[in-house]
Amino acid sequence: MLEFWFNPQTSLTKKLLILIVIAITTAVLYTIQPLTIAAILMFLGTGIIFLICRYCKTHFTAQNPSGLVYRLLTWIPIALLIALIFKNMQNGEILMPGAQGIGFMALAVCLFSPLSLLHNNKSE
Repeated sequence: MLEFWFNPQTSLTKKLLILIVIAITTAVLYTIQPLTIAAILMFLGTGIIFLICRYCKTHFTAQNPSGLVYRLLTWIPIALLIALIFKNMQNGEILMPGAQGIGFMALAVCLFSPLSLLHNNKSE
């Protein structure tokens, strides 16, 4: 989920183009059927939780990637995202709130992890 952003082999221009596409798509979806501010903040928070879980996975559980803690850190952000999508479902409409929520979460991940833009692949 969003691993391209943290991949040092992905170029800076590609990352910025994807960020721009995500921002434009989320803005267009917001103008069509806006989410409430509370829902937007919850999706942004889910993006931050995704970053925290990813950091913990890479630094604390990298030695045992098949362990229970590693799996929990993988599924926590996904479970939160799915719960928020279903919470914001209105009259059976799940596509617009879900797509907007995923967009806001992706924007949070991209905006709150700017150092991943600076990592370059060092060839040895």
